[in-house]
Formats: sequence, structure tokens, C-alpha cells
Amino acid sequence: MLQVEATARLGALALDVALEVPAGSCLALGGPSGAGKTTVLRIVAGLLRPEAGIVRCGEETWLDTTRGIDVAPERRRCGFVFQDYALFGHMSAWRNVAYGGGGRLRALELLERFGLAGRAEARPAELSGGERQRVAVARALAREPDVLLLDEPLSALDARTRAGAARELAGVLRTAGVPALLVTHDFHEAAQLGDRVGVLDHGRVVQLGEAAELAARPASPFVADFTGAVLLTGVARAGPDGVTLVALDGGGTLASTDAASGPVAASVYPWEIVLEPGPAPGSAQNHLGAEVVAVTTFGGRARVALAAGQPLVAEVTTAAARELALAPGARVTASWKAAATRLTPR
Repeated sequence: MLQVEATARLGALALDVALEVPAGSCLALGGPSGAGKTTVLRIVAGLLRPEAGIVRCGEETWLDTTRGIDVAPERRRCGFVFQDYALFGHMSAWRNVAYGGGGRLRALELLERFGLAGRAEARPAELSGGERQRVAVARALAREPDVLLLDEPLSALDARTRAGAARELAGVLRTAGVPALLVTHDFHEAAQLGDRVGVLDHGRVVQLGEAAELAARPASPFVADFTGAVLLTGVARAGPDGVTLVALDGGGTLASTDAASGPVAASVYPWEIVLEPGPAPGSAQNHLGAEVVAVTTFGGRARVALAAGQPLVAEVTTAAARELALAPGARVTASWKAAATRLTPR
């Protein structure tokens, strides 16, 4: 078990966190830049001393400011994968891994495990982005760490490489057998790589749980936005048959099965929204007239930006986009079910 408690002030950031990561599991810390994610990693690794805090790994105490304990970074058995990987450009892949500990045989074993046995003599400049990532992870594991720390390990990769690298990294984290703490600004990466996801905002964990839990029940508008939901603001009141009605800022009314009253943020995921020309039939209780602002296609999907009193985004198939002749200026009706609308207090 990795246990971290820390309070620190760095410029405008006031960090105040308490986290536990069981052995063999990964906690993904997500949130925007400047939220304090990397600061938490640096405190665990001993690269930054907080004003007050505790860091324990198993039976060892690495930091206890009250008792005056502060174990040096080199004596903390942390495997750290930096955002830019921090490989030595003048060293071959195997020498980079061996620098982490364990010698040449250990380095070659790890490179073979990650499918890089044939690239052992290559230098970082000769490796692809995904290969450099795997070398960095191998180096972190070479010293048989008690904790694995990863600072946005996929951010240096292009979109084409990222998906495959994420699958490989997820497999590494499942088999590492030690607590892993990973930070990212991308919820989808956090959901793919973490057994649990903690959302960090302005130095505090505002919600922690499984990714599906955060998506289904965001604790705040900020968490809903981080998970990829569209946010619409308004004022909620009780409606008929146990349904809550929300008078939207900018016009229009929504229904939700969530109970709420007063100022709220209503969240819905883009793929829950159906677009139709003209008035929308069907069972959906929420219908908003909207104008198409932009259409962005990727793969077999189209992301449609809409103006409906407030900004709205829908995600449909490219076939549906063609059939509806979606283009800037087109008028559509956006519809979704009351059960798909989450309400959180503002």
C-alpha cells in the first residue's frame, strides 16, 4: 500500500491531498494543467518536500514531516517515468535500462519482455515514440521498484502511436505487482490505465472512484466536464411524476430523473444525443432546437458543434451526418432522454 498525505503551497496552488494505492493497482490522477498532479508524484519520489505530509510504502516511512523523516530520493524505491521519458541520448537502449539498475542481463530481459530485443543497441534518436516509452518503462522497472510513478506517459506520442502504447502500458501496470500512480489530463487515458480515477482540481481531489462511477455520477460540474460531458446551466424545480425540470439559461427546458432544486449544471454525453431534422418524435423527453456550428469527422464518427442557447456537442456516425446533410447553418433538433441527464449543484 502506498499512502500519501500532503499539504503544500506552490505559487497560487494550495495542494491538500490524501491518497492510498493498494499493491498491484493503479490510481490515475486526472485534471487540467496546474491542478497539482505532477506535484504529487514529485512528493512521493522525494523531489519536493511539502510543508506537511506523510509518504508510506508498505512498512517503510519515506516522509513524515512531524517526526522529521525525509528519506533521500535515491533511497526511495520509486520507478519514475517522466513525461518526456528523460532517456540519455548518448546511450543505447539497453544501457538506458541498465542505468536504472540490475545490469545488462536484467536490461536485456526487460527489453525482450517489451518486444525490443532487436533494438537493444539503438539510441533514443533511432527509436520511435512508442519504443522510447517502452524503454523508459523498462528502465523504471529495472530497479524492481516498490512504487511506479508515471507522469503523462502517453503525451509525447502521436495519436496513431498512442492507442497501441496505451494497451501495452495497461498490460505492464496489471502485471507490475506494485502500487502505481499515474497522472494525465485525459479522462479516456485515466479510465483505460487506472483501476481508479481521482480528479484533481486546484490541488484537491474532488472525486475518486472507478471511471464508470465518475462518468455516471459526477460529483460536480467540473468532474462532468473532465469526463467529456456537455454542460448546460439552468435552474431546477420539481416537475410531474418525480421528474426534475430545468429552465435553461438562454432558453429551453430539460427534464431529468435526478432530484435537484436551484441553480444546477445539467450534463449529457455527446453520444447520448440524437440529431433529427425538424420536430423530433420518439421517447426522448428533451428536445432542443439547434443550429449546426461545425462538423468534425474522425474515423466513422462525426462530432457536431451546435448552438442551442448554450453550446452543445453531439456525436453521430458519419453516415448519419451525411443523411442529415449536417453543415454549418443547418437547423436540427437535439434530443436525449431524461435518464441520460445528470444534475449537479452549481
